Amino acid sequence: MKYHKFLTSQQIYKIDKLATEKFLIPSYILMENAGRAVAEIVKKYAKKNKLNKILIFCGPGKNGGDGFVCARYLFIWGFKVCVVTFVDKNKYSGDTLQNYEILERLKVKIQKFEYKKVKLMINKYDVIIDAIFGIGLSRPIEGEFKDAIEIINKSNKTIFSIDVPSGLNADTGEILGCAVKPSFTVTIGFLKSSFKLKHVKSLLGKLKVVDIGYPNKV
Repeated sequence: MKYHKFLTSQQIYKIDKLATEKFLIPSYILMENAGRAVAEIVKKYAKKNKLNKILIFCGPGKNGGDGFVCARYLFIWGFKVCVVTFVDKNKYSGDTLQNYEILERLKVKIQKFEYKKVKLMINKYDVIIDAIFGIGLSRPIEGEFKDAIEIINKSNKTIFSIDVPSGLNADTGEILGCAVKPSFTVTIGFLKSSFKLKHVKSLLGKLKVVDIGYPNKV
């Protein structure tokens, strides 16, 4: 598969649909592969730099689900992990909800976002993972999500964004009010259309593309 291709969000949604409907690959498996692939990269970086404490910001959608999987693997591998969420459990659904419940069973620390608390907490962690928003974001960021991105960007920590930096429109390159400025962007499956743009290239940090098991035929 040619992972260097630049695809739009609609093309990627179509590939997801083909993978699940035509080739019977459960969406849960794709999320599992994405989260683990990111976790492997973070683990390698953290071990090389002797870092152990990892704070993961997880949004309400599938990008947050990738973050939950990533958190699980890092926790199982012995890292000190805390997950920051923004919505109540009943707002999650499908694969994202199941991965949230796995974290609960494992007793991974989950902290609902509170500005003052998270602003103090972030200083205790070595690595930040941004799994707030993915390619589905189309409206300006506001409220607690905006506050979280401000805290992340001011943290002076190593930051990994899953798929795209939260706040970036994956197709147009527009910054939707504000955006995470990561040290690394670990993008899932394919490069996004906006990654060709000069101002976006400067936002991504070091870019890595991970394979999550899409069949070549899609």
